[in-house]
Amino acid sequence: MKIFLYSILILFNISANSNTIEVIELHENKSLDQLVLDKIENENIDLEIEENINNLTQEQIETNTKNENISDLNLVEEKTIKPNESFWNEIEPNYLNLILSNVENIESEFIQNEFNNLLFNLNLDYELKKNRDIFNLIINYFYKTGNLSKAYSLIKSRNIENDENSVFYNFLKMNYLLSTFQLEEVCNFKNQLSEDNKKNNKFMYKIDIFCLILEDKLSEAQLLNSIMLETDTNVDQSFQELFILLTEFNNSENNDNFIFPNNINPELIFLYSAMARIAELPLNEYFLTVDPFNMAIPIILNKSTPIDLRIKAANLSFINQDISIDSLAALYQSVDFNSEQLNNPEVTVKQLSENIDILMSYYFQLINIQIFPSERLQVLMSFWEFAKKNNLEHIAYSLSNKIVDSIEITSEYLIYSPQIALSYIYNKNFEKALDWIDFYENVNGIDDKSTFVRVLLNLYSSDELVSIIDIITNNFDNLTDNSNINNQELIFILFNILDKNPKDLLSYNFDIIYDQRLMPSLFILENIKQAINDNDNEALLIYSAISLDNREWKDIHPNHLELILNGFLNYKNNNLIKDIILEIFKNYNIL
Repeated sequence: MKIFLYSILILFNISANSNTIEVIELHENKSLDQLVLDKIENENIDLEIEENINNLTQEQIETNTKNENISDLNLVEEKTIKPNESFWNEIEPNYLNLILSNVENIESEFIQNEFNNLLFNLNLDYELKKNRDIFNLIINYFYKTGNLSKAYSLIKSRNIENDENSVFYNFLKMNYLLSTFQLEEVCNFKNQLSEDNKKNNKFMYKIDIFCLILEDKLSEAQLLNSIMLETDTNVDQSFQELFILLTEFNNSENNDNFIFPNNINPELIFLYSAMARIAELPLNEYFLTVDPFNMAIPIILNKSTPIDLRIKAANLSFINQDISIDSLAALYQSVDFNSEQLNNPEVTVKQLSENIDILMSYYFQLINIQIFPSERLQVLMSFWEFAKKNNLEHIAYSLSNKIVDSIEITSEYLIYSPQIALSYIYNKNFEKALDWIDFYENVNGIDDKSTFVRVLLNLYSSDELVSIIDIITNNFDNLTDNSNINNQELIFILFNILDKNPKDLLSYNFDIIYDQRLMPSLFILENIKQAINDNDNEALLIYSAISLDNREWKDIHPNHLELILNGFLNYKNNNLIKDIILEIFKNYNIL
């Protein structure tokens, strides 16, 4: 253990931005730690840039396009529309707190991203107490909904030294650094804090002890821990056991016997995870249950944790856009399958059938060890089919993008062309998707497979909403059962909001008189209508998000859906309506 602690000290001389702990050589020799950190940092930067781009008016876009000497970044910085200042000037913290407590589980990825975007880019005058309270609510919202990295970035963006909530913000900053295993930064940050931030703060007291252990000042750590035990009426047993494991040597037997209880303090899980990683102790599923999104990163980076739990956390993080595909691929490749397992796929797949996450990794590795392209393609098809059955096709298509890109268009692979084209569509490489589907139809003719894929290609590559609706309605039979009353209603709504003739789209049906799908309260509906009338993007987004909390698109009332779509027709100059329409069709299982 002492040797390991000395190695940590040596690593302290390395910048946190070049972390080499637990190196997995992949993609420019970056460690898995650094791949994860790069993704988090870039994601928060991209979020701000994307919001600024989306706020450009059409006139500003055209003006900026003509000026070729201005950089893209300058366009963003100089030509943005400010948020609706009147909305945020008038809103009271108590009211915002009610709003945020009702948007903690937005089912729509589109609405959730836009909502996060709005909060992340809000710029208020923090000299005002009311605005500092609003900021505190936003930080707490990001933390509670699994976006600790966004909370950390926002806290870093302003001076919080004299803020009345500085203790809470420093707690979150410390937890972010612990979760991403930036231990040098943890101890440096702890040393920068004022005594007021440390006073009567048991969490910071434990951080002091932890940093003394990292610096190999074990006598001082034991003294400080003894003082804490004397004054603490409620002993933190988990911390004490971890402390013993980190300060006593030749304790491998204790390490093997250590198990985290299922009643640990949720506020200390990030500290526990960092201590566990140094002690080479595994984390258990309880950590993921307590805080699934925020704790996913520490679980991924802890090599002592069972690999199936790490893969499960990684899949969750990738879907939540917290880690890159490179990080996910690195972890998938790290799963240790023996030669017998890799040489007997049928037996292995049957043995692993109950462990979906590990089986995803197995398929990925099996693809990569195939020598001949034809055999690689066969395994790839099985991988995609398995992923689709388990709603993981987005992960499968993303992971296999580079593999597919190495395959040349030849008659030998004709049978696989529609599936390959489909994978390119999901990865937004529409040109190559078109090449594969053209090749297939030129040789094999047009059939149901190629028709379906071409419809998807036209949908995802089209920028015009009217074109998207036309494509879907003209190919409805190829996409879904048009006798489904809910699907009929969806097309009726889209025709209606586009002022196209919706007559005869709804068949006579007296079997269903009352719709079981719930409508939001009159208060929420009236606020959505008022936001549409006022052309208030922020209010429209906020009240739409409330109305969609814990509800998928297919579960909301048709009149409710029509109202939201009418509002988003003009949202941000009609730039984003395509995304929401495609999301709805996918949720209805039409796509």
